[in-house]
Amino acid sequence: MFTMEFKNLLSIIFILSHNFLHGHSFKPESRGGHMATLVNDDRIFFFGGSRPIPMTSPAWNQTHQFNLSDEVFYLNLSSPFSVDSPPFTDLSDSSRMPFGSEKGTTVLGGNGQRIYLIGGVQQNMVTSDYNATNSILWIYTIKTQQWSNSGSGTHGTPLPRRRSAGTIIDSKNVVYTFGGKVELDMGSSMFTIFDDLFTFDTNLLEWKNLSLPNHPSKRSHVTATLIPDGRIIYIGGVTQSNPGDNGTRLLMTEIYVFDTIQLTWSLKTANKPDSVNIDPRVGHSAVLAPDNHTIVIFGGTQDGFAQITAYPVFILLDVKSEPFQYLATTPSGSAPPPLAFHTATLYQKYMIVAFGNITNDFGPSNNTSAYVYLMDLSSYSWVTQFGKTSTDNTELIIIICSIVGGLVIICIMICLFIRKPWQIIPDPVVINKNNEQNDGNEQLH
Repeated sequence: MFTMEFKNLLSIIFILSHNFLHGHSFKPESRGGHMATLVNDDRIFFFGGSRPIPMTSPAWNQTHQFNLSDEVFYLNLSSPFSVDSPPFTDLSDSSRMPFGSEKGTTVLGGNGQRIYLIGGVQQNMVTSDYNATNSILWIYTIKTQQWSNSGSGTHGTPLPRRRSAGTIIDSKNVVYTFGGKVELDMGSSMFTIFDDLFTFDTNLLEWKNLSLPNHPSKRSHVTATLIPDGRIIYIGGVTQSNPGDNGTRLLMTEIYVFDTIQLTWSLKTANKPDSVNIDPRVGHSAVLAPDNHTIVIFGGTQDGFAQITAYPVFILLDVKSEPFQYLATTPSGSAPPPLAFHTATLYQKYMIVAFGNITNDFGPSNNTSAYVYLMDLSSYSWVTQFGKTSTDNTELIIIICSIVGGLVIICIMICLFIRKPWQIIPDPVVINKNNEQNDGNEQLH
């Protein structure tokens, strides 16, 4: 009896200590076309996305292969983890989006207190109708976990409805949105790509349409990467001659640059190695490496419907000097599957790639990923362990104190179990009432 109950006690202790040290997490469904934003250097918030409908479902057909998500959840970066068990936390019960959404952009503003959702598909989760609201801009307040539209005080010429635009926010909290498209999932009967540039000042709540000379041709699905000198680098995507025409993929060597200081456009032609053919693409990601002049481009597809892999899957663009230069680099480590419409987020030395459509060389597929992938940008290697770096020992101290506190709790529980009334104790035990037990009050974040 003692042995069985002691084993049960140890099992309970193990579960409690594991939850105490590691917290609870959930595993999100696979998806693509979602949005992601790094918040306060310790969490990546994820919003929406498109989830595949199983082909065995009565709801599945050739034109209805995905359901949009209105979920909100985050990945905790405050502690080390393995890609096999990323610490996700679901906030959907308190933070659910006002609609199902995909292919918009989220950026952090408001002194790190608010996340701005610009553009994207808005689908009513009950009726499945598109254009669920009249607002192109929605704001998520992190502390209250509540959504609101731009509301009163917003003025200027607002951004017309669109998705798949190149959007980014600068250090002055001004959002820049270039291009984008509308089609059936945006309530438009005609496929149309745009060539305009809008700004939204999150401090003044002011929209502007910047009509400037030498702007690029119409394009959507471009990536927008801000570099420290205030220039935005736009890479890839598709263009269109006239509304209703089919889209044409853009050369990856044709790169437009917008100077946010001078408010000017310029066209750059990037060089590439003669031995490397760089496929045009959509659905790729582009993040600025910690060296502040290398743009890391990952994934993408040659066809947004067929999900044909664009090669090279991984390539670098050096923008330190002109002409810009593509570098063909083969990362080490176990690479993820080729992805499109994933997200890639820079955190310290890591590029954190999440979810996405899995592309292939053969044709249409609705396969999506439910996983997180890590690249160590200091060595361009795919890794399986996330280890947060720190300039001090604060986190290490917290972890050690938490472990010590957990062990103290375990010892107390064991002592209480040993002293249960049914135990046969041959000799009386004298307890020194002056003994004191410190209360481990540290918490692992």
